[in-house]
Amino acid sequence: MDSESTIPPRRRVPKLGHKKSMFGCQRCRARRVKCNEEKPVCYNCKRHGLPCNYDRDTFAKKVSPKPAATQVPTPNDAEENEPPESRSRRLLEARLMLQYTTDTGGSIAADGRTLGFFSQLIPKLAFRSDALMYSMYCLAALNISRVYGDSELEGGAENVANRYFSMAVREHNKEIFQVNKDTADIVCLTSCLMRVTALIQLQNRSREPYTPPWHWLALTRSSTATFVEAYQQIGPDPDSIAFQLIRGTSHLHDKGKLPQRGDIERLQHLMDRSKELSIDEEWDAEIQDTYERTLTFICNAMKLSDAEGASSNLFRMLLLFPMLADERYIKLVKEGSSRALVILAHFFAMLSRFRNIWWVGNLGIDEMHAIANVLPEEWQYLLAWPLDKIKLWNPDIQIRRDSKGSSVQSFQTPRE
Repeated sequence: MDSESTIPPRRRVPKLGHKKSMFGCQRCRARRVKCNEEKPVCYNCKRHGLPCNYDRDTFAKKVSPKPAATQVPTPNDAEENEPPESRSRRLLEARLMLQYTTDTGGSIAADGRTLGFFSQLIPKLAFRSDALMYSMYCLAALNISRVYGDSELEGGAENVANRYFSMAVREHNKEIFQVNKDTADIVCLTSCLMRVTALIQLQNRSREPYTPPWHWLALTRSSTATFVEAYQQIGPDPDSIAFQLIRGTSHLHDKGKLPQRGDIERLQHLMDRSKELSIDEEWDAEIQDTYERTLTFICNAMKLSDAEGASSNLFRMLLLFPMLADERYIKLVKEGSSRALVILAHFFAMLSRFRNIWWVGNLGIDEMHAIANVLPEEWQYLLAWPLDKIKLWNPDIQIRRDSKGSSVQSFQTPRE
């Protein structure tokens, strides 16, 4: 008998049924296994008791498929794009430091309580952290671009900002991996500066065709979750800046998540499940809970807006929204759910109250109108409140309807 006939055929090893983890840790990518991208230590590394190193970061994912003025190269390109030590670099960074300490730092504080952190403490701590220093330079360059024009810095102020943001991301990854009680404040403040940068990136993006800003929501939420998890491992320190920032907003969230369902009577109509609106709409108990908790937060912000107007408390609360957004809600925004976009339009309408702040600008107005322009006709009536409030809070903007019922914005010419 032929001996070869007794050898059973080799079985093929089935391919793994998961997608490649583009932003997973080094070890998972090297082993070609799925990484859950949990930080500071992923599930696989935690299970095996091994060090976990992230050399790529989701901050570098593009906000939209079309290039925007402040989108950045990936962190892997950061070392190649880092300018060499030279007199011109020293002069540039001296100019950026001056801009930050005299103007930028004070302008990015949400209220007087945090003014000292951003205008005075960050420049001091930056001498201990390249990530914090580069984040400062990035925001200072963007501030220069807004105040003096892009040509104020050689090579373009926004290009300078892109370069330093990429460098900041690279260094921030290292610091997150090595976070300890002595560096927790630095990691927290760096994350704060990066969230401001992300908001500016969203401000400048292309909206034709419109892509819901789910990347911004996901990246902002991810940066917050990363720090909170690392900080919980270290333990709270009442004297730390990070603890004070977290404690100062503890009444607005439930341990870093949206609060449980509360009074949503004011926006109960946004939960309308009439046949006309619910056809083909994905729905289950989890989705309903996600919407109700999101609406609870929005309703609380509306109450605060009614009581205090465009106050620092309202501004701080609105800045928390993308930090607390539920993963399921972000997924619904990504899928272009009409209901999720209507709720998001209410958030952006309130944000329009702060368009005089340079790093917010017309973001709220532009996003709200972009949502209105893509929303199906049967959903348009649910935008009555945000459209009315934008007209009330921004009287220099005229809103008209096109033939399809969508909103179109134009600016009045200021009178002499």
